[in-house]
Amino acid sequence: MSKHTQPILLFGLILPGVVVLLLLGGVFAGRGKLLVKKETKEELFESFKEASEKLSTIEEELSIEGRRDQMEYWDAQLKKEFVQSLSQNLNEITEQFTEDQLIRTELSRPTSRSPLASSTENPHSRFKLSFEGGFGPMQSALAELEMRMPQLVLESLDIQPVVDSGGSRSKLRFDATYLAWHDISDVEAP
Repeated sequence: MSKHTQPILLFGLILPGVVVLLLLGGVFAGRGKLLVKKETKEELFESFKEASEKLSTIEEELSIEGRRDQMEYWDAQLKKEFVQSLSQNLNEITEQFTEDQLIRTELSRPTSRSPLASSTENPHSRFKLSFEGGFGPMQSALAELEMRMPQLVLESLDIQPVVDSGGSRSKLRFDATYLAWHDISDVEAP
């Protein structure tokens, strides 16, 4: 080899080859990062489209006559003092029925722990309602109560026939235990 061959190989082939390989490596690394960003943005866009579709569905549901008013009513009910609101709603509901159809016999707090809420740290309270009357009025009363107070969850319902002094079974006794979830924003932070 001549004395010029070695520099020609070094500067003409090897060095440009190394530079080209480094540039190709940088292009592939950059392309990989761009593909990852593209996939992330596509996932975000898909979740945005899904959330947007859900929002439009909710808005569509609320636009049905009376739904928005119902949501405003429920929000107002959630802001009221619970025991007062419960008593007021129960009185209004039971006024619709005669004493032969349905009568409230008890409103108390159960002493046992809640099987539903005891495993959570969410603020809640429990109460037990007892009624005597017919099945139809009872169904209507409980449905109306749950519609007026959306924070209620029926925890248990026990139905037994009531035997009067004559031995006839003309009424039923309903024992309903409800769980009432409280607004988390009402709980003070420690």
